[in-house]
Amino acid sequence: MITASMALETAKQFCTRNLSLRILSLGVAVCIWSFTAISREVRYDLVLPVELRNTPPGYALDIQPPREIRFTLSGPSILIDGARRSNAVLILNLRGISPGKTIFSHLETNLKLPEGINVTRISPAAIEINLTRAQTQYSEGDPQQ
Repeated sequence: MITASMALETAKQFCTRNLSLRILSLGVAVCIWSFTAISREVRYDLVLPVELRNTPPGYALDIQPPREIRFTLSGPSILIDGARRSNAVLILNLRGISPGKTIFSHLETNLKLPEGINVTRISPAAIEINLTRAQTQYSEGDPQQ
């Protein structure tokens, strides 16, 4: 008849036998798992709101640009996660542009992307900005110029 102490002793011997080999095997398994998890190629749709900065004084937008831009990114999942965290908004700098139509293309250059991430699709592919002189409205008591 097997007693509780004999069963405990047998289990203890089983767990401690070849302990260094078991720890080594566990380490190799974790390394293989982490390598495959990091290098897995994924696609991700990144949707960013558009923010216009530095509009020249005295000018206004004739037509509002799209509210958001959709980028399709591909690359290792760990890098995609980093790209998601570092890009919260797409900023378009209007400093130095002249009145009239201006087209912003190659929008992916405004993103902070690590090496190894590819932009496979952008929708819309370009943003057209039309700057016009702002109309000032005068009330009845104001002198007009």
